[in-house]
Amino acid sequence: MKRVLVFEAHGDDMEFFAGGTIAKFADAGHDVALVCATDNDKGSFELSADELRAVRDRELRGAADVLGVRKIIPLGYSDGDLAYDVAPRDLRGQFMRIIRQERPDIVFTWDPFTPYEGHPDHRAVATAASEAANFAHFPNFYPEQIAEGLEPHYVGEQWYFAKSPRDQNKFVDIDATIDRKIAALHAHEAQMVLTVANMQFELHASGLDVPWMAELDPHDYHAVIDKQMRAAGKSVAKRAGLACTYAEGFRRTRFGGIESWAKGQAIPEDVS
Repeated sequence: MKRVLVFEAHGDDMEFFAGGTIAKFADAGHDVALVCATDNDKGSFELSADELRAVRDRELRGAADVLGVRKIIPLGYSDGDLAYDVAPRDLRGQFMRIIRQERPDIVFTWDPFTPYEGHPDHRAVATAASEAANFAHFPNFYPEQIAEGLEPHYVGEQWYFAKSPRDQNKFVDIDATIDRKIAALHAHEAQMVLTVANMQFELHASGLDVPWMAELDPHDYHAVIDKQMRAAGKSVAKRAGLACTYAEGFRRTRFGGIESWAKGQAIPEDVS
């Protein structure tokens, strides 16, 4: 059994970009835990910050149950202000503490090197999680944690997702889990309503004419999200040249590239 730890900025990040893969890890008997950095308190055109915070945990847990995620660690930072409310060194230290506690074999998170990422929370999580995963086995990083009794921990694999991915080198067939990926997204009701409402803002501002979208009640989001996710999954599978219908793609690093020294040997895949 492998331990998988996901660092996301908002509830639904994991589901959008890695939901099918996470479900495959869980189905294969691996242990999955999720760290959600913010409380989604700005993600609505109709709910107040307090109302959003009130539904966050329920929606996180509902989606996690669909995918088979065992544990959720909500950090509760304010949506959109993560990069401004906590110093980068402190966020990295908080993430490293969680890694040393949970001791994952694999970390999933936002890619810190992808271009065109406009959300500061995504950028903050990407940098902090990537650095924490790369250096958690060095005892002189945050030695106070070692003094408290935590042990250094080596993370063998990092799987990075992104809105505008580059250098993807790992693709996962999610034909068997695409329905659960979509169901998990549907469980994030407040975020899905926001997703459709924001699409309508963009449509109106563009001056383009898509009547069905303009007239859609954002609360009737199921079909739109289903269509969007299936189209994205098909695009990844086609780009990767896979025989499956739906796929997810990642930039994966593992074991520091040490396999280049082990000619003729291969590291087994946990999911494919």
